[in-house]
Amino acid sequence: MLLYTSAAYCSSRNELAAAMSIRRLKTLIAVSEQGSFGLAADAVSVSQAAVSLQMKSLEDELQVNLFDRTKRPPSLNSAGLAVVQKAREAVRAYDDLVGSVSRDDVLSGELVLGAMPTTMTGVVPKAVGALREIYPDLRIHVVPAQATELMPQIERGQLDAAIISQLPYLPSQLAYKPFAEEPLVVLAPADSPWNEPRELLENHPFIRFDRKQWVGQLIENWLRAEGIQVNDLMELDTIESASNMVYHNLGVTIIPEPCIAPPNPISLKRVPLGASAPPRVLGILCPRDSAKARLTDGLYDQLVNLVEAERQEKTI
Repeated sequence: MLLYTSAAYCSSRNELAAAMSIRRLKTLIAVSEQGSFGLAADAVSVSQAAVSLQMKSLEDELQVNLFDRTKRPPSLNSAGLAVVQKAREAVRAYDDLVGSVSRDDVLSGELVLGAMPTTMTGVVPKAVGALREIYPDLRIHVVPAQATELMPQIERGQLDAAIISQLPYLPSQLAYKPFAEEPLVVLAPADSPWNEPRELLENHPFIRFDRKQWVGQLIENWLRAEGIQVNDLMELDTIESASNMVYHNLGVTIIPEPCIAPPNPISLKRVPLGASAPPRVLGILCPRDSAKARLTDGLYDQLVNLVEAERQEKTI
């Protein structure tokens, strides 16, 4: 027979209560993200009835109604939306605490990492792979999005960190650590008869990168500073789509030359803009007082090492 002392019994009950509370918070987050109890049940691998019961228990625990049950399906009310925000913070802190009890020389736990689509074929997979090889207990969830979308997600606590372009402004509660500079190049069809940036840009239709993005603004500012008049054909929101348009001989574009080359780069002419054009700076953005600082520092070290190794390989 297993006997509990009073202190041990209370401790066990407290741990169970904490685990149950975290479980309910994770289910609440799933309801918020999925939009219904049924879809949330699939996401957290329980029945819809269990989700409903967990949400009722959470409301009883907090002594507040979180849902408008006059709607079908029930939707989060203003109190529920506010609790979801706090729930994300609590769950991340709990996951970080669980990871921190492992050996000091081992990184574990979960890192929710945002990344721009342009980094998903070179920088991100190599860095994440290298980090996971060293720390196999580390779980990394990657969320692709544009830089202008990623920063608000970090501010809301939905992401632990993001690999993004350097932005023209930085909120005081966030920190940015650059790890690479990517020069801007004109991307043109391989058989184009022109070889200078101005010639290529003025003699081909121009496939513009989204000016709502920071890189698009960099490109626009450079074109104006150089007095180059382009014949706009289209404006796209990803560098990959712009590159594919060039590949199909629809025009030319300006893109950053990736610091880590993708495995199968498209065979196109790449002409550097030169010293007058500012590079795209890549870095890690995260909260200044992040509970995941050890994880983001580990990722940053891998990024720096990979970029340096790639640079040395190009000079050989």
